[in-house]
Amino acid sequence: MITIEPVLASLGKRRPIFHSEADLQHELAHEIRAHDSDLALRLEYPIGIDSRASLDILLRKGAAQFGLELKYLCRSVQTTIDDEIFALKHQSAHDIRRYDVVKDIVRMERFAARFGAPAAVLVLTNDPAYWSSRRRADTIDAAFALSDLTNLTGTLSWAAAAGAGTTKGRAEPLIVSGSYDLRWQDYSDLGGAGGRSRYLYVPIRQRGMGPAAA
Repeated sequence: MITIEPVLASLGKRRPIFHSEADLQHELAHEIRAHDSDLALRLEYPIGIDSRASLDILLRKGAAQFGLELKYLCRSVQTTIDDEIFALKHQSAHDIRRYDVVKDIVRMERFAARFGAPAAVLVLTNDPAYWSSRRRADTIDAAFALSDLTNLTGTLSWAAAAGAGTTKGRAEPLIVSGSYDLRWQDYSDLGGAGGRSRYLYVPIRQRGMGPAAA
């Protein structure tokens, strides 16, 4: 329903950085509509009558629909563009955030199965820790690595050494039904530490995995 590369190319020129994930969500929806005015969009769309789960962006065109989940992962940077000040705070706990990205992929697989519709997960970050190769292979979150050229598939769990504080609320193994070769692409570059942003786009094609997750 959408081809994300031209959408992000034009958005990157207009908005190379965002204040928050909500800011990204709003501006991305605006850009998608600019590329195809026939698309109907809904933000924070509920995907279960008895569930609090919602979808960041739902796209519709006729009878067809498409689900898109977003993550905006930041390291600290401060810059000014056209008199607008951007001051991003560092988001620590990379291990937890990697888990949450993989969980979004699993959720979108279930969305695709439930609604018989394609979906995707989009991650935007100015933190190289997410796209760079890991120095060690024995980290507690090794199974959830998002590094460029990584393949995600199968049942993914924390390493045995993971503490209860890390895994609280996230102890459940994540079952990725599809197979996804991760490819990071450049989004924008404002120069300096934290000025380069890249995105990871994971289209979901799998079917047959039950109801959408909460």
